[in-house]
Amino acid sequence: MSAKKLRMAGLVLLGGSLSSALPGVANAQAQASQSEISAMKAQIQAMEQRLSQMQAAQDVKINEIKTKQQEAVEVKLANGRPTLRTPDGMFEVALRGRAHFDTGAYFQDDDRLPAIAPGRDLGSGSNFRRAHLGMEGKFMRDWGFQLEMNFGGSGAETPGVINDAWISYSGFKPLTFFAGALKPSMTMDDTTSSNDIPFIERATPVNLATSFGGGDGRAAFGARGNNDNFYASLYYAGGLIGEGGADEESALVGRAAYHFQPSNDSTVHIGASGTHVFTFNQPSGGPATFNLQDRPELRIDATRLASTGTLNVEDARVYGPEFGFNWKNLYGQAEYYRYDIDRIGAPEANFDGWYVQGTYLLTGENRPYDAKTASFSAPKPSTPFGFGGSMGAWELAARYSATNLDDHASNSTCLATVSGGSATLNPAATSSCIRGGEQDIITLGVNWYPNRNVRFMLNYLIADVDRRAYSNNSVANGGPNAKIGQDYTALALRTQYNW
Repeated sequence: MSAKKLRMAGLVLLGGSLSSALPGVANAQAQASQSEISAMKAQIQAMEQRLSQMQAAQDVKINEIKTKQQEAVEVKLANGRPTLRTPDGMFEVALRGRAHFDTGAYFQDDDRLPAIAPGRDLGSGSNFRRAHLGMEGKFMRDWGFQLEMNFGGSGAETPGVINDAWISYSGFKPLTFFAGALKPSMTMDDTTSSNDIPFIERATPVNLATSFGGGDGRAAFGARGNNDNFYASLYYAGGLIGEGGADEESALVGRAAYHFQPSNDSTVHIGASGTHVFTFNQPSGGPATFNLQDRPELRIDATRLASTGTLNVEDARVYGPEFGFNWKNLYGQAEYYRYDIDRIGAPEANFDGWYVQGTYLLTGENRPYDAKTASFSAPKPSTPFGFGGSMGAWELAARYSATNLDDHASNSTCLATVSGGSATLNPAATSSCIRGGEQDIITLGVNWYPNRNVRFMLNYLIADVDRRAYSNNSVANGGPNAKIGQDYTALALRTQYNW
């Protein structure tokens, strides 16, 4: 065979071998590629599973961090008041307190003082007018509470009595509902906190008005609300906490007010308050009684110089307007109240009282208006005492109050009603006339606010109480129709700390 033929035969054999071998190679390559893809898919699935596990673990850690953050408590000491609060604002509790320490002296006119009349010599001295300690706060955002005990008193400090113990709900804006032992809003001056009033004591007409159904520690429930200009409150009030009796007192106490701003530097307030007493506290085995009286705007001594005496009562009403304003560092306020008492076995008795007061801040601050309570609060020193040579805030204050607790006092039956009894009280609960007296007091004051928590108040009082006795020939009363009122002055200092 020739060489050419041999080459041709070799090529044919090689082509046949290649043609038979190529499918095997291709199949092997395809099988290898499929294995690699399967392995990659398995790796991807493993990675996805690992990522899911890592994400789940991360979510758990994030939730733990969030939970810890929610459970963490913020501690604040704003204006000296310790406060605990959760970051979400759902829960909050704060400690609160106040201490009012009073020292004073009375200077009496001997010419108007019966020589041996008991209880007429007013005693100078000191006492803790108020010593409050308690807490306030909120829970579940819309619920609030306050619990406060008073360990002070007017010369008779106590082991502690309930001043406030109430809960509130504010879920229906703009109303807030209250229930418990509280102070129903009655009069503008009484609604103003005792930490903010410009004088050591409120005016007698205000104290008389709140004695019907207001004041601290009153069992009550009701609501109050306000918007940018209007304020209103209404409470159903019972007796004072701890006050016993066969039948407790029941009264409706209401107040409404409107304020506006003629300029950026001024606020004008107008309003009215009223109380209707349906039933008075009735002691066991006797008729309901009531004594309309008050200490003469200073409680170093407990004597009530103006007093209607104990009256047999059925129901009563007290009502009157209120007015207030501030303009820059000038502030003024006035209220008038009328007291109508329906008596048992005697004609209706009518009394009234009013006051006007004002302050001027020498250091330029002002008394801000609080729309939530419809009242003016204490000034805040622009710079606390001792910082950069600042003297804090200084305020001058003046007030005149007039109270008339006489009803048909000149009636001739007063001379024949009784032949004995105490000169300081009305001996006849069913007398056709009442000689409670007319009281006029001028109070001048200087207030120093070193900072927001401390205040010093110096008051000088000029008091004139005109009152005639009932028919009583005893030496102590000075004879029939004798005058048992007094003229005197008093000087008092209050040291106050609150938080």
